[in-house]
Amino acid sequence: MSSGPSSILVYTPSWIGDGVMSLGAVRSLRTCYPDARLSVLVRPWVRELYEACDVVDDTVLYDPRHGDRGMAGFLRAARRVREHRFDACVILPNAFRAAAFIKAAGIPERWGYATESRSILLTKRVPQPPRPFGRHQAYFYLDLLSGLGLDVGRRSPDTTLVATTAMTASAEALLESAGWTGGPLIGVHPGATNSRAKIWSASRYAEVAREMAAREDAQIVVLGGEAEAALAAEVLSGLPDGSKLSLHGRTSLGELMGVLTKLCVFLTNDSGPMHLASALGVSTVAVFGPTDSRETGPLGEHARVVREAVDCSPCAYRDCPIDHRCMERVSVDRVVGEAAALLAASS
Repeated sequence: MSSGPSSILVYTPSWIGDGVMSLGAVRSLRTCYPDARLSVLVRPWVRELYEACDVVDDTVLYDPRHGDRGMAGFLRAARRVREHRFDACVILPNAFRAAAFIKAAGIPERWGYATESRSILLTKRVPQPPRPFGRHQAYFYLDLLSGLGLDVGRRSPDTTLVATTAMTASAEALLESAGWTGGPLIGVHPGATNSRAKIWSASRYAEVAREMAAREDAQIVVLGGEAEAALAAEVLSGLPDGSKLSLHGRTSLGELMGVLTKLCVFLTNDSGPMHLASALGVSTVAVFGPTDSRETGPLGEHARVVREAVDCSPCAYRDCPIDHRCMERVSVDRVVGEAAALLAASS
């Protein structure tokens, strides 16, 4: 499809994992409009994610948490977007505020799901699909394009990423400053944003990492944000001094992506870094509990999900009201087995 808008803005999700899952729709939009200028409206903390997507021409920043806070900031940001003179915007988030922002930015064509009573703000509306969706979240974004009448064929969502040269160079420098000797590297991310229920035991992550490091003669790097310092410390306390590296709270998103590309295997919960690693083609073992891996699991070919089938899962609780059985019943041996299988396949 070559006719249509000559400049398109995609209003992207705010979170890392959702951003990765939106990449299939962004790539399909490029296929439908190969000659259009394709830009993405992003929060600052996910900007580098879209810079690693090969079909995006440029990024436009919108930061409602800081410089664009309040009504004055909302209108100021809308004026900045208006200056780009986009012909159309595909609004991926379901929020009323997202559609209101694009309306305020004066973009004539506004396309999105008809959610949160925002139909009046949209020029093309797609009925909201049922929940639970029953398919991977990446299809939720891709199906929006189908609902708009765009020909996305039967392709699976392409959520792949490639870290830039700058990302990998910066990551290598960080790793070396932390004591990396250049050999095999196992990554551990023991946290999960806004959900204690999604967190597998930090001490068990340490056990798995110790076992895999001994098998592969590898070092172990612990990753995560500043808010996950306690979990990172617990993992680090269970690791031998000669093999452990700590980068939690020390990486930008781009540096994190660069570090992930250096790993032989990545151990993680259902999290943003899980989606990043999978999109980068890194061998990834993800422990799932309260969330549905069919909807939010890693999509990469080199990813494995470990979960325990219990009656109360998936529940989507952020804090387990009972005994956290979905995660407590996941054994160290099962995670080691999946990690070993991935390493054997990759070698």
